[in-house]
Amino acid sequence: MLICEDQRSGNGCGTENPDTATVCQRCGSALRFAVRLHNPDDKVGRYTIVRIIGHGTFGAVYEALRDDRTTLRTALKETFEAPAVRSFHREFEALASLRHPNLPIYYDMFEEGDSGYLVMEFVPGESLDELMARKRTPLSEQLIVAYITQLCDLLSYLHTCHPPIIHRDIKPANIRVTPEGVVKLVDFGIFKRGIQRTRQSVHGLGTLEYMPLEQFDWAGGTDQRSDIYALGATAYHLLTRRYPESAPKRTAKARDPLRPPHKVDGRISRHVSEAVMHALGRFPQDRYPNAEAFKRDLLGSSPRYITGATIGRQLKGHTSFVHAVAWEPAGQRLVSGGADKTLRIWRAEDGSALKCLEGHTDRVLCVAWSPDGQTIASGGADRTVRLWNVEDACLVRTLSEHSDQVTSVAWSVDGDLLATISADTTVRLWTPNDATAPPRELLVPERTKGYSVAWRPDDMTLAAGYGDGTVRLWQLGDPVRVHTLPGHSSYVYSVAWSPDGQTLASAGADKTVRLWRLAQGGLVSELQKYKNWASELAWSPIGKVAGYNEPKPQADVWLWRVGDGSLATTLTGHQNYVYSVTWSPDGQALASAGADSTVHLWREDGTTICTLTGHTDWVSAVAWSPDGHQLASASLDGSVQLWDLD
Repeated sequence: MLICEDQRSGNGCGTENPDTATVCQRCGSALRFAVRLHNPDDKVGRYTIVRIIGHGTFGAVYEALRDDRTTLRTALKETFEAPAVRSFHREFEALASLRHPNLPIYYDMFEEGDSGYLVMEFVPGESLDELMARKRTPLSEQLIVAYITQLCDLLSYLHTCHPPIIHRDIKPANIRVTPEGVVKLVDFGIFKRGIQRTRQSVHGLGTLEYMPLEQFDWAGGTDQRSDIYALGATAYHLLTRRYPESAPKRTAKARDPLRPPHKVDGRISRHVSEAVMHALGRFPQDRYPNAEAFKRDLLGSSPRYITGATIGRQLKGHTSFVHAVAWEPAGQRLVSGGADKTLRIWRAEDGSALKCLEGHTDRVLCVAWSPDGQTIASGGADRTVRLWNVEDACLVRTLSEHSDQVTSVAWSVDGDLLATISADTTVRLWTPNDATAPPRELLVPERTKGYSVAWRPDDMTLAAGYGDGTVRLWQLGDPVRVHTLPGHSSYVYSVAWSPDGQTLASAGADKTVRLWRLAQGGLVSELQKYKNWASELAWSPIGKVAGYNEPKPQADVWLWRVGDGSLATTLTGHQNYVYSVTWSPDGQALASAGADSTVHLWREDGTTICTLTGHTDWVSAVAWSPDGHQLASASLDGSVQLWDLD
């Protein structure tokens, strides 16, 4: 195959032409110096070309199968340049023996004809660059932090090799995400070994917006802090959908013109914004010394020690049981829904009642804010889902296609879709911004009640828990694919994704919590420690999962290590059923609430912080504010309590 692109000048229309063509069939340009690519089914060494993944003026990447009994699926990287062949030898020599979950495996390097070939693991999925282009809105902060922390782990590995390996071209286009949510760093074309002074390569020095000052060779050699800068620039771009100003522009002014991410988008957490800006220090000495320190601050692992709590405000207005409470993403307001058929919006700062939303004809069972904080979705026992405009306090739409009570609602991370699940056995996907679009119905043939629904952080997979003991994963696309995860022997009351989207936890009435790893395609661990049914789960921001059970006369909360499925600690203190658990945003504290009318605060190591008393009936729901400074609890006594944390 000949591509109409002159290798000397880069000119040409890019049209594909047959191997025998002499002029372009579209523009008529001579093809004497055109880019020549392999065709599908061509043999190169012991590899058979499947398809072209991408190409440039001086090289191409193919999907290929190795011709042996394994039919290994590989990515075959070709270069037409003699100097780059030497670079391939260096890259293969440095990386062939390395093994890390976030690094593709390097299989082979060979030369044939005038080209050099580097053979590595084929990484399915898409690059972060492609992912951003496909989605209209920014990726969720949670998902971005999960991706960046995986890369921090990889950089910690590469930078501690002997000698250290510095990538020097970290950017969204060189980071691929597998369907399981694992990121892989690719294209080590301009990497270097050790901390020696940088030399310009045939591929240039990197990509301008992601390059630290020293990589321009103006301020000395590159080291591990250069990769930390590039990773920080990548995080900045993912969070804000804006390129950071280049290092030369930033250093040309006395005051850094780069705006912190949280000032570009107020929904971005302050600690994440500050960590990214620290990684983007203009000079090496201003940055993190290593990737582990960057990861720690991204996760908010610098502990904020909570010593206690005092009741700040008691929010009264509901005339009956309050079933649900949720904070808006910005943390300025919260909403509660109850058996009095109303939703009430409260101002967090002073606890004042802002609005009362009326429209449901039976109990409000679940509520959820849209990611942009402009819309609230509520589901009720009246079989409807209602969408409310927060600013106008008006009902926007009533979604009434369910034929039984709505048990769970969940917004996709980008806010484009709303998932609802009902006792009528269906999951429905709604397009809130398009009133004319009919819902997509995800029907279970077995006709079993649905209890919980949760989006994977990448918005491509929806998990649902059912009354027949199964968990179903709906992979959205055309067509929609469904995978059934059997194992529970009774109702599955709760499903929850890990922050990185790689593990799903499910809890049910069979007294077990189960962990499912997508990359492995099945059950990882079965956590059987309960004396009674488990009805809800909460993931720690740093990867621990908390499940809880409801034995009488005393209820315990269980903390599990996800890595090996072992029990980390048991939190004992409640005197009756536990209904809700939630982690603080920094993962340093856990709140639990139950039928003994109390809320308990615990440290991560299992020690008690304090017990919050004030409700006069069962506490049905508890939620932490996004900044971690307040806690909201809802009760069957009809009140919502706001607690100020010391």
